Amino acid sequence: MNKFSDFITKHSKNILIITIVLLVFSFIGMKMTKINYDILVYLPNNYETIKGQNILTDEFKMGSYSIAVVENANAKELLAVEDKLRGVDGVGEVFSIYDVFGTNIPLEVLPSEVRNKVHKENTDVLFVTFLESTSNEKTINAVREIRNITSDNYMFGGMSSMVLDTMELSEKEITIYVAIAVVLCLLVLELSLDSYLVPLLLLLNIGISIIFNLGTNIFLGEISYITKALVAVLQLGVTTDFSIFLYHAYESKKGKMKKEEAMKLAIKETFTSVIGSSTTTIAGFLVLCTMSLTLGKDLGIVMAKGVLLGVITVLTIFPALLLVFDKWCEKTSHKIITPKFDKFNNWIVKRHKIIFAIFVLLLVPIYLANNKVNVYYKIDKTLPDTLESIKANNILKDDYNIVSPEIILVDSNMKTGTINNMVSEIKKLSGVDLVLSASELSDYGITINMLEDKTSMFKSDKYQMILVNSLYEVASDELNDEIDDLNKIVKSYDKNAIVAGEGPLMKDLITTSDTDFNNVNGSSIVCIFIILFIVLKSFSLPFLLIIAIEAAICMNMSISYLSGVLLPFVAPIVLGTIQLGATIDYAILMTTTYLNNRKTMDKKEAILSTLNNCGSSVFISGLCFFAATFGVGAYSKLEMVGSLCTLISRGAILSMIIVITVLPSILLIFDKLIGKTMLGKDNFMKNNKKIITSIFLAGALMMPLSANALTKNETVYGKLNPDGSVKSSFVNEELLNTGNGTINDITNLEDIINLSGNESFNQKGDKITWEGLGNNIFYQGKTSKELPVSANITYKLDGKEIELKELAGKSGKVTIEVKFTNNSRRSVNVNGSRETMYTPFVVISTFTLDDSAKNINVSSGKVINNGKVNMVAAFSTPGLSDSLKLSELSSLNKVTITYNTDKFSLGTVYMMITPKLISSSDISSLSNITSVTDKLNTLNDAINALESGASSLELGTKNASEGSIKLSTYLDKLYRSSVALSNGSISLDDGVKKLSKELLQVSNILGDNSEDITKMQMLLQADKNTINSLKTNNEKIKTAYDTAELKDKEYIDLLNASQNELFTVKYEYENHYNSNLQIIGLLEQNVAAIEKTLATFDGLNKKVNAMLPALNKGLEDLNKGTEDLKTNTAMLAAGVKELASNGKALASGLEEISSGMTELSEGIKKLDNEGIKPVTDKVNNMLVPTAYRAKELVKLGESYTSFAGSNTTGETKFIYVMDGIDAKEEVKTTSTETEKDNLWTRIKNIFK
Repeated sequence: MNKFSDFITKHSKNILIITIVLLVFSFIGMKMTKINYDILVYLPNNYETIKGQNILTDEFKMGSYSIAVVENANAKELLAVEDKLRGVDGVGEVFSIYDVFGTNIPLEVLPSEVRNKVHKENTDVLFVTFLESTSNEKTINAVREIRNITSDNYMFGGMSSMVLDTMELSEKEITIYVAIAVVLCLLVLELSLDSYLVPLLLLLNIGISIIFNLGTNIFLGEISYITKALVAVLQLGVTTDFSIFLYHAYESKKGKMKKEEAMKLAIKETFTSVIGSSTTTIAGFLVLCTMSLTLGKDLGIVMAKGVLLGVITVLTIFPALLLVFDKWCEKTSHKIITPKFDKFNNWIVKRHKIIFAIFVLLLVPIYLANNKVNVYYKIDKTLPDTLESIKANNILKDDYNIVSPEIILVDSNMKTGTINNMVSEIKKLSGVDLVLSASELSDYGITINMLEDKTSMFKSDKYQMILVNSLYEVASDELNDEIDDLNKIVKSYDKNAIVAGEGPLMKDLITTSDTDFNNVNGSSIVCIFIILFIVLKSFSLPFLLIIAIEAAICMNMSISYLSGVLLPFVAPIVLGTIQLGATIDYAILMTTTYLNNRKTMDKKEAILSTLNNCGSSVFISGLCFFAATFGVGAYSKLEMVGSLCTLISRGAILSMIIVITVLPSILLIFDKLIGKTMLGKDNFMKNNKKIITSIFLAGALMMPLSANALTKNETVYGKLNPDGSVKSSFVNEELLNTGNGTINDITNLEDIINLSGNESFNQKGDKITWEGLGNNIFYQGKTSKELPVSANITYKLDGKEIELKELAGKSGKVTIEVKFTNNSRRSVNVNGSRETMYTPFVVISTFTLDDSAKNINVSSGKVINNGKVNMVAAFSTPGLSDSLKLSELSSLNKVTITYNTDKFSLGTVYMMITPKLISSSDISSLSNITSVTDKLNTLNDAINALESGASSLELGTKNASEGSIKLSTYLDKLYRSSVALSNGSISLDDGVKKLSKELLQVSNILGDNSEDITKMQMLLQADKNTINSLKTNNEKIKTAYDTAELKDKEYIDLLNASQNELFTVKYEYENHYNSNLQIIGLLEQNVAAIEKTLATFDGLNKKVNAMLPALNKGLEDLNKGTEDLKTNTAMLAAGVKELASNGKALASGLEEISSGMTELSEGIKKLDNEGIKPVTDKVNNMLVPTAYRAKELVKLGESYTSFAGSNTTGETKFIYVMDGIDAKEEVKTTSTETEKDNLWTRIKNIFK
């Protein structure tokens, strides 16, 4: 470094001479560097839309086009102008309605649907195609020449015309940008430096480095107009610090030694300080190179190169200028006019805790507000409405509905019938105003002969073209959705078809920008962190400093949100990187000074000294950066440039304020932590082993564990149409890297993009290999594969089916029904037999209803109302009823919502789906099911035995009843015989013989029934025991029901929770407990009646047995003689009468017993058929098979680990989204304008 500084001081004049020579070459390089004004060309070349643009250029010789609005020109004049335009170099085709129908046919007689597309009142539409791309130099020159040929009544719109307007406006303003920046910076420098000449030399030095930078861009071939517009002001703002530092170092040493020696030391001191500071700035700009949108690479390389050249000129040219003009600098010296901050610095130190507390409290709201900043992507919105291209575009949109033309490219061999079918589908899309193909021209009365040689614009050797005009604005959500629908339709007819044009390009730009925003911000923080760690040699300081500057960035964006400013999409992407890289130097200066002071001072004294010494430098640096960009932001008519400069200037001030006020409090509060985490101390490893260990441990915990199979977390997003059909679907895959090598994956996704980094991949068929480099891979792709769960959504108003868009704003009773179909079915082995089962998906659906919704009912879910929003959360398990063969669960295949509304609207509908309905742990209790079935089978056997005994008892009592009836009949006969005998109506001999015979028969019939009665008593006791057992079991069921509090529990909840025994208890109690009580009561009544009758029968039996000896003795006495005949026959008649009477009572009692036993037998059969058997059958036929099927369901759910691939472990979840509808939905022309809320509304929205 000594030799270098010696050379600079000794050859200062030669350096200036060399500088002049280099400036000449730089000016030549500036002139030769091309400037690109079309931001869409920075999209990646592998995008399908870019391929489409190339096909249009190569195959159809239509690299771009322009649509002109011609006012007050008759047919003859217009055709004459067309002939002139065809002679312009770069022009392809020129045509209007008069080229088709000629000048002889009055336009008024043409069909209105044709005429109104290209002619209205006194204006006509003129189409011009160009051979080259939109921003090609040949195309731009052609547009410029066309404007020179035509008069003021010709206004040309389209992208090419807009690019020319952008170019002319940019070239006109760039000189003014530089002038404004120089004047404002000069004002700041004149006040802050002690010489009037030095600021001029300083700006001259920076101007030289800017010219060097612009001149060396020739090696890049071309740069964007945004880069060209920003490079001067950004380089001026960023590198001014370097020159100020060298000048201060030179001045501080010049009074003590010769100026050459002072400059040597100043160069060496500046080199040491500037290297670290410039490295962070260069790194910040180079991070922009990671953007997929290569505009970032363009701006990043040029600005990083500019900072590097700024460092070089500060160390070479600026010292030479100071040495050559030293005398003049001294003659123009003056007193520095900058404020002193001593009192303010003391105030900051004293109140540092309060400042830090306020800072912490503001972090959350500013972060939330930062995330709510609105951006726009419509490029023409960045241009003034006074430009010709913008005027023409507005007329085309308002008068002709030409808002967003798209071009569809399909195979040239596609048949006319197929094209017509495809066009018919496209015409059905909402927002599509016109679809035009060669085959469709006849519908508008245009024949092929009328087009002459212009048919070539519709067809080439490989492709044929279809034009589509949409009424939706470019870059609007509606158009982006429509483009998705277009792609879906055309690719169903031709998988290689391409939808091209400005709309699809802007859609890709939105996707790319959103990805770039996250990647660039993350990458810039990582890069700056690494540099800070190297420079500051601390683990904690990089975190603290980045938090401080990132807070300033969030504040910057929050101001845009709170003020209702709509930013161009580029602004948030590059702002964070530029502000972080450019202003982190302020924090580094403060921190390094504090650390040096801390070696000899306590922390408060050190921070106060730091503020007093560095505060002014940070203040001046921030003001210079602000001055260099503020004026440009205020003046520029190019909103893309103006918005960026406004944000950067405001960011410089906010970073300066944070560094001066908040950073001191952070350094004071975390002083101990900073001291312990500093590297380079002798006792660092000894005192900080715990810290080092914890860092490595945290790193180890965050590393993914190794696994045999690839671990992949998958989220599938499905965009649904209002009827539930799939509009589009794409998949996010996260591959967990377990090593440093490649990662092999299997996927059926298309259009794959890396969302998390720059790792490359190679895809062959369904196999994809990633260069992991030790990082997890997060990528996204599209899929046309059928989703595993499909939805069919219908809407009814007052019972009549209606489409969603027609339902908007209406009142009445609304019914929304969503029927889910499980498309993921498998043949599995269930307990030895093959069955078809479905993956156990569970769907949680949320519907946000309008504020007027009332009387809301949902079939399987809950209604949630927080006082503002009516939300319905519904639960579905499609296919579960079929898998488990439980018809009771079939209602869970759909969701039905009914409610009344005064003004229908529906918020976005979300459906979250996971295959993990149940797990292995959920069905562990099913292993105990066999004990339940054994007990039920035992109970069933007991009931069967009771039923058999009851049947035997019934048969016995029936036989006894029949015998008693016969006995009663014979007793009647005996009684009549005894009366006849007594009256002497028959002869004594005949009477005695007959009476003896009949008495013998009675004796045989009566016999001794004691043994039968004993048997009946034993059976009766068995019945009592069985009844007591039934009563006990029934009461046990009640006790279990009450103990488990099953009254308020649902069957489906118990089944889902695998609480099958409780399920059985609840079912038994609620369905059979009361009926069991009735049956038991009936049985007890029957038993009591039988006991009573049996006792009567037993008494009668004993009486009959006691009377038989008397009868026998009477017969013996009768045979002995006839002396006592009258007396004995009278006695006999009386006895027989009493016996006959008791026989009738016996017959009646036995008949009652028989009837009771019949009821008993029927009751037992009813208990068995309606109580015991159904439960046993359900357990054996339903619960046991359900348990086996549930186990298979678990396996199906656990085996479902990937939708878009295979051979993985991890989780897969699905998220379906269906756009809602407002009460008044505009279906036609949309606008990207965002309604401006007032400040208070925006503050409240931060926390939504």
